Amino acid sequence: MQPDKDIEIRSEEVQEILGTPPSWLVRWGTTLALATLVILGWIGFLIPYPDSTEADIRVSSTDPPRKILAERSAFISELKAVNEDTVSASELLIVFENKANYADVLTLEDHIIRVKDINVPSIMAFRPPPNLILGELQDAYYAFMEKQEAYTSGRSGRFDNLTSSQLRDQLRKEQSALEWEKKRKESLEKQLALVKNRFIREQNLMSDNLSSIDKVHKLEEEVLTSERMVQGSESNIKTKQIEIQLIKGQISSFRRGSDNNLDVANRELLESFGNLRNRLEEWIKQYLVRAPVDGVVIMSNDAITEKQYVSTDMELMTIVPVKRKEIVGKGQVKLVGSGKVKVGNEVIVKFDSYPYEEFGVVKGVVSKKSKLASDGEISIEVTFPKGMLTSTGRVLEAGQNAMTGKAQVITDRKRLIEWLFEKVRNTFI
Repeated sequence: MQPDKDIEIRSEEVQEILGTPPSWLVRWGTTLALATLVILGWIGFLIPYPDSTEADIRVSSTDPPRKILAERSAFISELKAVNEDTVSASELLIVFENKANYADVLTLEDHIIRVKDINVPSIMAFRPPPNLILGELQDAYYAFMEKQEAYTSGRSGRFDNLTSSQLRDQLRKEQSALEWEKKRKESLEKQLALVKNRFIREQNLMSDNLSSIDKVHKLEEEVLTSERMVQGSESNIKTKQIEIQLIKGQISSFRRGSDNNLDVANRELLESFGNLRNRLEEWIKQYLVRAPVDGVVIMSNDAITEKQYVSTDMELMTIVPVKRKEIVGKGQVKLVGSGKVKVGNEVIVKFDSYPYEEFGVVKGVVSKKSKLASDGEISIEVTFPKGMLTSTGRVLEAGQNAMTGKAQVITDRKRLIEWLFEKVRNTFI
């Protein structure tokens, strides 16, 4: 039997039959293609496609954390707050080493604050305790006391009815009282030195576990009591010296110019009070650190302790406000295409420190837009009506520092099919 030979079919009728697909295939294929096209068109009509502009963004609170820096190089005398303490505004945080008793300085401040009106009657009613240990403020305080006493003397005219002889007798009495007070002060200073030595000795014994903290505290109180007695004696000495100066002044201008002297005393009283208040403000700024706002203390350096030396501008701690105010984002949009950005546009933010794949994104709104460009960019401000709530339901913690990220400003929401037609149209234009 011979092998089959290839047969070349040359009939056009046969070719037509073989090349024509079945009618059912054409019918169903056309239907399927049309249905697919309709479905894609419907999907393109239903699905919105956001038109957006990218921007770098930096988000922070309108009441950001406050860094506390050392105003000067000094030793820390007392540390009044530790890490994660909750503090109130103006609460004392740090006391730097100084010659005063800071509690006495605060007492003086409290009395000065009570002087609402800067006039003679108000200032004459200003009477802080006489035995305050004010250190660097002591001279300014004594100067004020002198002017206060001079005004009192001039106003009352208590020397006006005294003869020159009587004034000299009064002067001798005051000088004698002054000498006695000086000797008393010397005795008190010796007593203070003894108490301080006992206090130091008891501290050393306690460090060797040979004494108790109660004994140390008791001696510490004795030291403070002795210091106040010395300071009280010093105040008495100053008072006597002031009295002596007033008597000498009265003798030198015996019965002359009393009205003019009262005017001078009035002016000098106001000036001395203003000087005392200014010196107090300078002292507080130099030696005390207070909390600027209500918040939580975050120590910048865990090594900060009492008796430690700190240098100027050294970061000591940070106060994170308890009640954080509105959170605001600052962004920069490229000038090209920035005209599409409007106030009220939705903003989608992805933060660098919180990967959006895990934490989601945060939605905000453009609240402000700059009218002027800077370095080829337009500034925008973004607010977050829902705070730091993310698309995954988490709430991000803004933390101490500003958060950076990428912002997508939604300038328009078109249908996907519109976007496709625009792309096709732009291709042929």
